[in-house]
Amino acid sequence: LRENIGLTFASALRTFLRQDPDIIMVGEIRDAETAAMAVRLALTGHLVLSTIHTNSAWGTASRLVDMGVPAYLLANTLNMSVAQRLLRRLCPACKKAEPFSPTLYPRRFKPFRPVPTHYLPGGCEACHFTGYRGRQAVYEVIAMDAELADNLKANNFNVSHLLAERNIVTLAENAFTLFERGETTLEEIYPLLFGE
Repeated sequence: LRENIGLTFASALRTFLRQDPDIIMVGEIRDAETAAMAVRLALTGHLVLSTIHTNSAWGTASRLVDMGVPAYLLANTLNMSVAQRLLRRLCPACKKAEPFSPTLYPRRFKPFRPVPTHYLPGGCEACHFTGYRGRQAVYEVIAMDAELADNLKANNFNVSHLLAERNIVTLAENAFTLFERGETTLEEIYPLLFGE
């Protein structure tokens, strides 16, 4: 992109629209102009895929509204939102099991389930003495439905009870499951437990 000659992200999207694509991938929505253009593309019947920085799948809606997208338009164009994070995996060759005490949890965290044993990073040649080897993705997926869309139109972003009714597995729950299975550490999942 070369903004000095008028080739901006939004102008490129306008050009793509003239080609009549079925699916458009917008690399990242970073500003109000790109957000508005992505919604405009979706309103014309195109499937628009993109990325945006948020702390949760539902946070996508509030972030786009903060960028100036009217909630009623977003409710009519947002089909699904997926949040994902990568966590470091403990090295299976050298991770160390230890009894786990609930006092190790941060004060404001309420665990999903009791965990009798947790694993700590060791360090060996296989992991270059880091204790970690590879990464694991954790996901949160929300498919929009009429009730969620109605809440969005009303600018109601406090829908945790609706998400719970739909058995939406949050990033925090997925991360906790990895911790519970001994695949990662409590320190790795801290940011997800508190939505940071």
